[in-house]
Amino acid sequence: MNTQILPVGSRIKKVLNLAYRARKAVLLEGPTGIGKSEIIRQTAQEFGIDIIVLDLSLLEPPDLIGLPIIEDGRTRYATPHILPKTGAGILLLEELNRAESMIQQPALQLLTARTLHDYVLPEAWSVVAAINPEDEDYQVNPLDPALRARFLNVKMRADRKNWLDWAQSNKVHPSIISLAMQHDRLFEEVCPRSWKYVSDLLKVLEPQEIADEMLLHDTLGGYLPSAWLEILLANLNNWRDVEIDIYRLLREYHENAKLQTLIKERKFEGRTDVLESITYRIGSIFEGGELSALLAQGHFHLAAFERLIKDLPGDFCELLQEAFGSNPVAIELIELKPNDILYEYTSKICEKVKRWHQRRDRRHRIWALATAVQLHLEQADITKLRRNNKARAGLGCLLNHLDQAAPLHGILTKLNITPI
Repeated sequence: MNTQILPVGSRIKKVLNLAYRARKAVLLEGPTGIGKSEIIRQTAQEFGIDIIVLDLSLLEPPDLIGLPIIEDGRTRYATPHILPKTGAGILLLEELNRAESMIQQPALQLLTARTLHDYVLPEAWSVVAAINPEDEDYQVNPLDPALRARFLNVKMRADRKNWLDWAQSNKVHPSIISLAMQHDRLFEEVCPRSWKYVSDLLKVLEPQEIADEMLLHDTLGGYLPSAWLEILLANLNNWRDVEIDIYRLLREYHENAKLQTLIKERKFEGRTDVLESITYRIGSIFEGGELSALLAQGHFHLAAFERLIKDLPGDFCELLQEAFGSNPVAIELIELKPNDILYEYTSKICEKVKRWHQRRDRRHRIWALATAVQLHLEQADITKLRRNNKARAGLGCLLNHLDQAAPLHGILTKLNITPI
């Protein structure tokens, strides 16, 4: 049996995907709060199927087995409404090794045989059980080794890098993101779920509450051990130390000398924690749906953004440029459009792209143009484009100034369009 412990992330999703297609029951094992249920939800969503979650520790036997009914002198069991009858999806059974034996046995039958008395799990459904480890301080009922052998066993652990990617796209509080970037041991004593709970508290704090250290100790201490609490509070102070309105940066940085001085001072002082926080807060705006709303309200100016990234360290600049350029809304802010590359291409257009590439604070414009071209290709007549030398030359110019890892390279290969 595989004893390898996989990090939470894409590797586990691939295993779950394969197991679903083969209709094999999976036993997903890992410490509490690391995201077992969440990764199954994500897998189901990405696969375009449903998910039903049953917490076995809360069920009574009739909830799973159904109530007996006498028909024609014979006993049958009414199918509980919680079990699927049609469609496709994953049935997630949580707390399998915490459930009472009267629940555990029928659950195991459902997992291994896909039946419960007269009930048969629909063909397009698969079953996954999530459990806590038996060799740690959990009050669980060990599963028989022979029974375990019937499952595809997957052991998992928290992974800081994958969690950071998730945290940035789910708007976890920037002080915690900054903390996660600084500490390899973030999850050794505190599980990811607890850090998310702490983030939820931090995001609703009023300014006067952030200054109330007793309140912070009393509330955040409900999730964190004292050592991590002190580290977080110190990090929170650093983050709070620069009372910068992110939206002001995006609206007026190009013409506000005080904001420019503030950012440059933090850069000179080596305050990467503050600059990281600013970077990821702005990045979350680009990765979500806020950019469109800011534009509609007149609260985002490209000149402000480009002046800001010019003053940020290189790594932070590149992160923001990629986030900005990957947002389809960004095409509204630059001079060139997909038609300029695909249908109206000239040497002047190529020269403009080249100038963008030569200036570090303009390269996100190339990213934005590439993103817009990708979206346009989904609706375009690909057969005509393959024969259109002007379009192929425009694509060649664009690709020459993009990183080889840019998605547009792979899309053109897939569509069999050869740039010139």
